[in-house]
Amino acid sequence: MSIWSAVGRFFGPNHNDRFAELLVRLADIGVECATHFRKTQGRDLNTIVEYERKADRVVDEIHELLDNSFILRFDVQDAMELTDELDNVIDGMRKVAIHLDIYGGQLKDLSGDPADSIDMGEKAVLAVRQIVGMLAGPCIDLAPARELADRISTIESDADKLVAAAERRLVATYSPAGANRLEFLAWTKLYELLEVVTDDAKHVAKLILSLARKES
Repeated sequence: MSIWSAVGRFFGPNHNDRFAELLVRLADIGVECATHFRKTQGRDLNTIVEYERKADRVVDEIHELLDNSFILRFDVQDAMELTDELDNVIDGMRKVAIHLDIYGGQLKDLSGDPADSIDMGEKAVLAVRQIVGMLAGPCIDLAPARELADRISTIESDADKLVAAAERRLVATYSPAGANRLEFLAWTKLYELLEVVTDDAKHVAKLILSLARKES
């Protein structure tokens, strides 16, 4: 019998398993969204919005669960912050899709750097799903959690380098007189939004690593 089962005998049932289950469901939606996002290069706004709405419904359910939890394995504030950061990853893809929908005329070819950035975002989300899955166990294993967090951090760092190099090329391309300034702004904003997705994934990993340290 785990400590949480023993405590539950005295104070009533706890919601740890349900919280982990819902968070994994949220991460699964993130994976589905990221995979579809890559396959469509973010140009299927309606479907991406549907994924984001599905995520919002799970987030609402998690918040309700946390608001009514007396016994919880994690600090409620930590659990809420983790939930919201994971939701931010999915919301970030929606923001990219909206941008692409608005500026599609200026952003016709997403091969090269943009496609690579999208791929990095998907890899980060897949790794996030792995580290979120660790919450379902009786205790987060610190070493594997650190390994996954480091992997996500590396992806985020590589994404930052890609964006920096791409923006330097944009400046060189659009500096001459007569260059399409609207196109320049559309590209720079796209890279900024894509970078946020990997940043948010890193935030999720850091929060779970912090929880793992607290349990060790």
